[in-house]
Amino acid sequence: MLHRLAPSLRSMALAVAAASSLLAHTAAHAVALAEPVSPANFANTTLPGTTLALRPELAGTVLEDLITPFSFNGITGTVQNRVVREDATGTLDFIWKVDVDSVATGTTGVVALRLIDFGYDAIKDADWRIDGLGTVAPVTARLFSETAYPLGAVNFVFDGSVEAGEQSRFFFLRTDATSYSLSAHYDLLGGGVQNLSPMFSTFAPAVPEPGAYALAVSGLIVAGLAARRRTT
Repeated sequence: MLHRLAPSLRSMALAVAAASSLLAHTAAHAVALAEPVSPANFANTTLPGTTLALRPELAGTVLEDLITPFSFNGITGTVQNRVVREDATGTLDFIWKVDVDSVATGTTGVVALRLIDFGYDAIKDADWRIDGLGTVAPVTARLFSETAYPLGAVNFVFDGSVEAGEQSRFFFLRTDATSYSLSAHYDLLGGGVQNLSPMFSTFAPAVPEPGAYALAVSGLIVAGLAARRRTT
C-alpha cells in the first residue's frame, strides 16, 4: 500500500515545488509601486520592462479594446486601452499604448500619460512590455498620495517623448480586480510648457454602487432573521 502511494506523493511534491517556483519567479519580476511618504505627494518607481517569458502570469484573454483619438498642441494620435483577464488567476490587467500620428506638427511629442480616478486598493504592480509593439518605453511610474488624489492617480512618464510617427510600448497596471468599468480618466502631457490634452475616459477596477452594498446588507439581514425564526 505504501509502495503504491509513493509515486503519488512524489508527483504531489513535484507539483507543489513547481507552483512554488512559479510564484517565486513571478514575485522576482513584479514591480510594485513605491508609495509616497509624507510630506511628499508622490513617489517614483523605475520600470525595467518585462516579457511574457519572464512573467507568464500575464497571459490572458482580451475582454475589451478601446482606441480613443486625441488632438492637442499640434499633436494628434490615439490611445489604446485594453482590459485583459489573466488565464491563471482570473484577475484583470489594464493596459495602455500611445500612438502619435506621423502628421503631428507639435514641436514636442507626448511625454506622459496621467491616469486619475483609478483607485489604489486593487493595484498590485506595474511595468511595460519589451516583447510588444512600439519603441518608446514609460520608464517611470509616479504614484500619488491619497492626500493629493483621494481617488487614485498614477503617471506613466516616457523615456524622452513619443514623437510624430512613433508608438509607445504597451504599459500596464496589474490588479486583483475581477470586474471593471469605464470609470477612470487620463490626459496626456506634451513637452515644452507642459501642455495638457483634454481628459478622456478609461477602464478601471469597478467599484460597487452604494445600492449594491445596501442590497447585500439587506440580504444578510433577511437571511439572519430567517435563520433566527428557524431556531426559535
